[in-house]
Amino acid sequence: MCAVAAGATLCGFTSANRASVVARADEDDDEQAEVEANMRRVMERNSGEQTFVRQVGLSTASEDGVRPCAFEVSSLWTVGKSATRGLTTTWGEIVDPVNGQAAVSAVTIATPNFKARSIADLGKPEDVSVARALGLDGDDSYRRADMLGAAKRVDAKTGQVYYDWELVASPPPQACPSAVGCLYPEHIYLISASVLDGVLYVLSLDAAPAQWRVTGNSVKRVRNSFAVGVQQDVIPDAVDVDTA
Repeated sequence: MCAVAAGATLCGFTSANRASVVARADEDDDEQAEVEANMRRVMERNSGEQTFVRQVGLSTASEDGVRPCAFEVSSLWTVGKSATRGLTTTWGEIVDPVNGQAAVSAVTIATPNFKARSIADLGKPEDVSVARALGLDGDDSYRRADMLGAAKRVDAKTGQVYYDWELVASPPPQACPSAVGCLYPEHIYLISASVLDGVLYVLSLDAAPAQWRVTGNSVKRVRNSFAVGVQQDVIPDAVDVDTA
């Protein structure tokens, strides 16, 4: 045992030393708690229990009969601010903290008094002229886009039918300085559409071409979560997918 003299032990361990050790122990506890929290977050991501945040559009749409629609984005991602004007809601860029920009922007559009009672009335998804059928042909990039994929999706609870597409728009020839063309497409559009009570609802995600190889599947998951006629606190689960 060490003898005590003048507030310090002969072993050289003072009260100041003890305070320092206690402080370090508290810091170690905080660091361990942070490590455990990070481990839980990683385990949640790996186990599929990651949370997703609803992005609700058209909730303040100006026309009667237009109901809110929504899509879901990982809680780990950041989404730019949204703004609703008339029958359109737009969002800024969607960013994956690991891989960077996943989508340049997102937009939801409502078209009342649509010609079809169901999106399925347009025919098979792979046969639809997407830009013209959905009223997107005012934008030249949609008109120039080629179809990369098409699928039919059915909400498991309500039976609501959705059509999903991937469109790729190359830059105009004059925009490519090289004779071999541009390195990336100008746009990769992930689109989902459905008709409810005579209103056509469209979600279009302008995916970031440069990050497509690493973020493409995640952005598809965002597109596939699109749901129409939602309540503010409920989003239907649209899980049945038929790939054309």
